[in-house]
Amino acid sequence: MSTGSCKIPGNPDIAGVGVRIAIYIQNLLCFIPAFWALADGKVTQGELDAAETQATTNLVLAFAILISSIVQAQTLGLTNYHASIVLNMSWMNNTNAFIYFLLYVQYKSQESNRRRVPPTWSAWARHIKDLAVSVIPGEYRARTNQIQPGHDSTDPEAGKSDDGIASVHDAQIDGGNDSRRGAKILVKRFVLLLGSLHLTLMAGLGLWLWSNIRTFGKGQGVSNECAAKHALVAILGKHVPFASEALRIASFIIYAIFLAPGINLLLPIAMFLGLYSFWRVLPIPKGIGRGETPADSPSRYPWLRFLICRVYNSIARRWSMFPPFIGLVFLLTVNLVFIVDIELALNQNGGLQDSEEAVWGFGQILAMLLLFMPLRDLTETILARRPKQRQKDLDMGLASAINAGNRSLVLTWLARGANPNARFEGNISAIHMACNVEKLDVVRTLLEGGADPNIPGQGRDRHVVENDNRGCLRLLDQLEAGTLDTAKALAQAAKNGYGAAIKFFIPSLPLPDWHWMKTAEYKQALSGIDVNTRAANGTTALLAAVEASPGFEGVIEFLLAVPGIDANASSNDGETPLIAAAMYNCEAAAKLLVVAPGIDVNAPTTDGRTPLSYAAEKGHEAILKHLLVAPGIDVSAPDNEGWSPLTYAAAKGRENVVNLLLAVPGIDVNEVVKLLLAAPGIDVNSQNIYGDTSLYHAAYGGHTGVVKLLLAVPGVDINAVSTDGSTALMAAARLSNAHDAVFELLLATPGVDVRARDDEGKTALTHAASIGQDSAVQLLLAVPGIEANTADIYGWTPLIHAAWAGHERIVRLLLATPGIEVNAATTSGGTALTFAVESGREDPTARLVERIVKLLLATPKIDVNVADNDGWTALIWAAFNGSLNLVRVLCTVPDIIVNVADIKHHLKHPPKGRRWEEPARMIRQDKCLKILEEFEASKKGRGQDVS
Repeated sequence: MSTGSCKIPGNPDIAGVGVRIAIYIQNLLCFIPAFWALADGKVTQGELDAAETQATTNLVLAFAILISSIVQAQTLGLTNYHASIVLNMSWMNNTNAFIYFLLYVQYKSQESNRRRVPPTWSAWARHIKDLAVSVIPGEYRARTNQIQPGHDSTDPEAGKSDDGIASVHDAQIDGGNDSRRGAKILVKRFVLLLGSLHLTLMAGLGLWLWSNIRTFGKGQGVSNECAAKHALVAILGKHVPFASEALRIASFIIYAIFLAPGINLLLPIAMFLGLYSFWRVLPIPKGIGRGETPADSPSRYPWLRFLICRVYNSIARRWSMFPPFIGLVFLLTVNLVFIVDIELALNQNGGLQDSEEAVWGFGQILAMLLLFMPLRDLTETILARRPKQRQKDLDMGLASAINAGNRSLVLTWLARGANPNARFEGNISAIHMACNVEKLDVVRTLLEGGADPNIPGQGRDRHVVENDNRGCLRLLDQLEAGTLDTAKALAQAAKNGYGAAIKFFIPSLPLPDWHWMKTAEYKQALSGIDVNTRAANGTTALLAAVEASPGFEGVIEFLLAVPGIDANASSNDGETPLIAAAMYNCEAAAKLLVVAPGIDVNAPTTDGRTPLSYAAEKGHEAILKHLLVAPGIDVSAPDNEGWSPLTYAAAKGRENVVNLLLAVPGIDVNEVVKLLLAAPGIDVNSQNIYGDTSLYHAAYGGHTGVVKLLLAVPGVDINAVSTDGSTALMAAARLSNAHDAVFELLLATPGVDVRARDDEGKTALTHAASIGQDSAVQLLLAVPGIEANTADIYGWTPLIHAAWAGHERIVRLLLATPGIEVNAATTSGGTALTFAVESGREDPTARLVERIVKLLLATPKIDVNVADNDGWTALIWAAFNGSLNLVRVLCTVPDIIVNVADIKHHLKHPPKGRRWEEPARMIRQDKCLKILEEFEASKKGRGQDVS
């Protein structure tokens, strides 16, 4: 394209090669310490501060160029072409703030940060809000109810923010200086503020330019028109006309988005936090141990397997660093794209530019000289890295020596300068590691080297650590010298939080040999690591110590004095320490537990039983007395079955326990029998959650004397029904003949309802007939007005139940009852005869079934040919079961109908269902069919109809 005499005046101070090189280098240099900070898998405070210093330096220089450009546009005249170049370089400069933000998010999200902010949207929204609120003047916050002036926090760390400096709480505590403290926060995170202002200034220049590129600036109309007509800009390597309307609209929208200060950081922040959120849902790779082989790894090349394992383990160790790493790669790519696009545009538009563009003036020389500042920052970072790496190597050597339990090596590494309070992988301290490997000489060596005896303690003040270290060593010396006994040493160590010292006291504790398997659970807790640690079955240290009593009272007392102890922590089945003490009669443990702070004396097991319930059942009177005087004790608390402690005591005959419980004001006596009947206010008809009364339980258990006492109580409801409709008479009827006396008592009671039916429609007679209660059936049949043919909801009568169950004597009794319906059918169409035959097999019960069938066949009006809903008669069932004798017996009935073809069809095509899942062997069925064929042939020979 010909440009004629059209030229764009040169501006070496804006687009000169020296200025461009300086900006390119200073922006690319900021990535080196950022990647370096991620290399070891952890961003430290020093690395974050170094990144902040370098980013601030670069942003200050970027501000200088941007402000200079705006001034030139308003005074000397800055062309639209050079303004577009300035904007492209400004986008590169903005990445400095984003790099710092990535490292800041990683630093705040690390597990090692004691004021960690999880990488979630809600957590970071609160954190950003807190930072914003912190810089608002205290008086304004007070007026808007964001804080309460004069409020004093009880949190000892409340005076420090997540960044280790004054926070909003400082303003609350030191009301007169809140503005000064807010200013500290602004200065501390100045790079984010500077980045936001730079974005705003850049967006303002961009909106000015792209509102109309031809009228931009002052006195450059001709040059602007030249650039608008002939200049090309590069976007992702592709040349686009400078005057493109689509480019103008897109640019205008983008710059408008980033115009508002503060808000303009939200989009990049949301993008980077989104990366963290996505990374959190991915599965975390686990490292490959020695001897393990990763899936799909080559087996023929050991060196390659080794290399794959190292790479895989390196990725696994640095997995949490991938979000910021990917973010940095993205930002680096953006910078490289801008560099390429700027250079392509300058090269493409070389014919338009004046020759002055290449002149090295003061601006370019100054830009190159200003490179000294980012180079200085990078050099300082590198030099600071060396001692840091040396310290890291020393600390790792110390960790190896501790894990090996080698005291001499520990001394060597400490002498070389290893940090006795170093923290290793998993945020574990050196003293913590030594306690875990159970090397007491190593623990002592670390303490003598200045280690913090407070195992979980991190970020503690140096003077506090030194004081605790001296106090712990003094305590150990007194213990070894014999001037302090173990119990007092244990109590003092627990009070001061000397977890390391407690390791020395463990061997002095009474640990019976047969309880050796219990020690690991509370040894870990006693070390100060986690006093509420649990075993696989949910057992806590405190529960293990109670279960191991006697002899562990000192351990129990110590654990109960440890801050944060959960005295109610239960195992997987709900067993608490107090329940264990009540169950195993550990009086000393119970005495300590009932007065422990926060103890819940009514905490139940998974089946609802309380400590008092167990103590009452087992008759542990001493423990019961401690429990009864405990504040808040519920003496009537029922378990899941509705049984109270008093119920258990009465059921077990614990008269002393019953007397103790009855003396408690407010005791609920409604479910207790015998001794409790004389108690005032007794409700003899009280029911548990299943609707069972005391009379029902007594009848079910066969307690004749208790039943007699209950029946004598005025107002007792003999016909009270449970939730399934059962009565006490039914409960006695469905048990063995050993309960005959109970049954007779109930049956002789006026008002007893012998016709009552439960939810399945069964009467007491039905229950007695089905389980073979001969005497109960006989007694019931003698009751005037008894209904012997009452069927349940499935149509089963007492006769059908007895015939199916093989109760010959009851069948005989029922058949002798006037009005008995021998052909009554169930809802499935079966009768007493068909069910009796169906129950018969060629086994020891076959003779019994044969006798029952003969009894039924001898009954007048018996229908031998009746078929059920599936068309199966007694004869078909006999053949199906291979019952040869029953087939012969049935064939003796004069009215029997024999149709062998029909029987064969039924045997070959039985219905689906459990009743037809176990047919007789084919050979026995064939024998039955042969008998029937012979019988059919003989009838035909006599001219009789057998169909």
